[in-house]
Amino acid sequence: MTIGFKGKSAEEFFAALRNAGVEKLVDVRRSNTSQLSGFTKGRDLAFFLRCFQIEYEHVPEFGPSEGLLREYRARVGRKKKDDAAWAAYVERYGAELAAWPAADVFRKVADGLSRVCLLCSEERPERCHRRLLAEYLARTIEGVEVEHL
Repeated sequence: MTIGFKGKSAEEFFAALRNAGVEKLVDVRRSNTSQLSGFTKGRDLAFFLRCFQIEYEHVPEFGPSEGLLREYRARVGRKKKDDAAWAAYVERYGAELAAWPAADVFRKVADGLSRVCLLCSEERPERCHRRLLAEYLARTIEGVEVEHL
């Protein structure tokens, strides 16, 4: 599964995780301590998740590289949507995933659990690296199915 916290209240966010039966939340943000994180700052999020018997792990390596983020933000600028910039981002992020053992890392992180959810900040999955990561894992690991919460 995947989920973004932007645009959600804490109540909506944790209810979605609970209702989906999430066993572990894997934080795929490069940084989990920004001011925008609110209730999803790393240590606070881990505490809240324990209240719901949900495990937490931050794997910043699942996030796009700083260079890729800088390049994408420079291309997009103030525009909300730039299809060419997004296409270049998708290609480069895919190459980053393929260059290291992302599937092996995910297998270790999931540790045999079946209800694992990838977390990022973006409200919708369409233009978020969590969707790209989830689709990559579904292509490379047999039996992985993707659901966006």
